[in-house]
Amino acid sequence: MSITIANLGYISKKTECFSFLYNMFNDPYISNIQNTSIRKMFAIFMLNRAFSSCKILKFAPSPLFEITKSQANKLQKILNVKVNYCFSYSTPYCKDKSTILLPLYTIYSKTLYGILFEIKPKKILPPLCSFAQFTDFYIQKLKDTLNEIQPDAVIFSNHSLPLKLAKKDSYEKDTYIFCNLLAKNLNFKEYYVSFQSKLGPIKWLEPTTTDTLKNLKNKTVLIVPVSFVTDNTETIYEIDYTYAQFAKKMNINLFRFKSFNDDDDFIEVLSSIVSRYI
Repeated sequence: MSITIANLGYISKKTECFSFLYNMFNDPYISNIQNTSIRKMFAIFMLNRAFSSCKILKFAPSPLFEITKSQANKLQKILNVKVNYCFSYSTPYCKDKSTILLPLYTIYSKTLYGILFEIKPKKILPPLCSFAQFTDFYIQKLKDTLNEIQPDAVIFSNHSLPLKLAKKDSYEKDTYIFCNLLAKNLNFKEYYVSFQSKLGPIKWLEPTTTDTLKNLKNKTVLIVPVSFVTDNTETIYEIDYTYAQFAKKMNINLFRFKSFNDDDDFIEVLSSIVSRYI
């Protein structure tokens, strides 16, 4: 019996950039291309268009690998069961068929879970928002942050999806349900649901986080990156650097809700979720 924490992947140095992007674009649940040869050609073609993604390393190499490793180690100490970690697009890859997979994804999307189902592990746990322990924990952490910052407005910023994929997925609907649930429990007067991390020229879910920020000039704003429980490129580069620079031009006093990472209280929540499946 073992537990395996699953995450998407990371780019922490140049040698990891192209392998991560190739693996991502070669995923049939991302590219929506079933023919293997055509999909590989598409992945190679997209590497050229996504080259700019590698340039962010000079600003924000992803800490996801080290944090995920720490999460697994801490969880193993609590559960007294072997806890491994894996990534869909980075090493170590998700291959273990005898394990229980714990994807650290807040909301379900076929684009995230599809490649994990292909592994056919012993069991795959549902997204974190499915568990009351996680939702209660999220609400309490948000409440603590709100008491400290007291923002004028809150933006729930979520990883976006191409529209052609979103139409066949429950992700957009489930995202709004979860964000509205958080807002209702905390009596938010002004909040917005937006989407970030668009890549390429095709249409993605909107409104974008940037467009949402444009309407909040001269305000104190808290961005809550709902999709991410662990810091990665999208939080430390896209939000902490790119959006922070944009907010400064708009005279917005911008704060980010901190990721849970390997904080002990978050690991306790994960242990309470996983323990029922052991």
